[in-house]
Amino acid sequence: MRHKKILLIFLPVLLVGFFFPDREQREVFFGFDTWIEVELSQDFAFLFPQISSLVSHLDQLWNRFSPQSMIFEINHSSFPLSVDEDTFRILERAQKAEEETRGFFNVLIAPLVDLWGFSEQPSLPEEKEIKKIVEEISNSKLHLNRENKEVLIEGEGQIDLGGMAKGYLIDEVVSLLRKEKVPQALINAGGEIFALGKETKVGVRHPREETLLGYIIIKDEAVSTSGDYYRFFEEGGVCYHHILNPFTGYPGRDFWSVTVVSKEATLADILSTTIMAGGGEALAMVEKNFPEVKILAIEEGNKIYLSSSMRKVFFAE
Repeated sequence: MRHKKILLIFLPVLLVGFFFPDREQREVFFGFDTWIEVELSQDFAFLFPQISSLVSHLDQLWNRFSPQSMIFEINHSSFPLSVDEDTFRILERAQKAEEETRGFFNVLIAPLVDLWGFSEQPSLPEEKEIKKIVEEISNSKLHLNRENKEVLIEGEGQIDLGGMAKGYLIDEVVSLLRKEKVPQALINAGGEIFALGKETKVGVRHPREETLLGYIIIKDEAVSTSGDYYRFFEEGGVCYHHILNPFTGYPGRDFWSVTVVSKEATLADILSTTIMAGGGEALAMVEKNFPEVKILAIEEGNKIYLSSSMRKVFFAE
């Protein structure tokens, strides 16, 4: 029997320095299988119940394993379903992301994630099974009808929002705070961070050591990191992580971790996933199609790649 070890490690990015006036307050919520921290000045603490409701609402809508969720209904329906505005908008964003990333980001990847068992007990599938699921996903299509807000999946693919849901949630919280004229805030959703109105240092952990690689300075931007050390298992002496290339069916191999900075948390989430899954080819494509984002990628042997814009805000330890 092959040796198999399962490891779960969290928080690929962490807060180094964020300072409020003395009258600050922090609340912690749970959703999307992670802890979500929001820091506000006490003058705006009245917004915490609204944020809590937002987290609960979106989590219940998009938990694909819950029969009560909208995503579960879509995944198991053979006819078009009318959906709420939030669900339709995130699926529109997912469809756009698939086009912009040339398919390296594919929201219909759920059957492949399930095949690998990352939702429960991960293990290495048979190669023929992987090829079969990859073909089924490639032949699937998400149909969206904006006029009726109807959604239909054609084929065997199913929706998994894991590569973008936290980012979308952060953007929704930021939108709420801006509408309420909140001058400064910090949102941390499982290590994906948005700093509103305040220059902030965000530390990036070394993917192979319990140390900081360095820190990034952001303001009114989001930081998202995807890494091979977050959710993975080892089998037969090989490490397999949960960020899967939809074209090969296997975890991306080129990078240990990828960090993206963007003014939109959803985009940062999508692109860190895209590059981690697609490797060097996806990195080149993202740099061409998204020149406004900042990218840090760590390759085998501790080689660090920094985009020209990232060099201006990243400082090594």
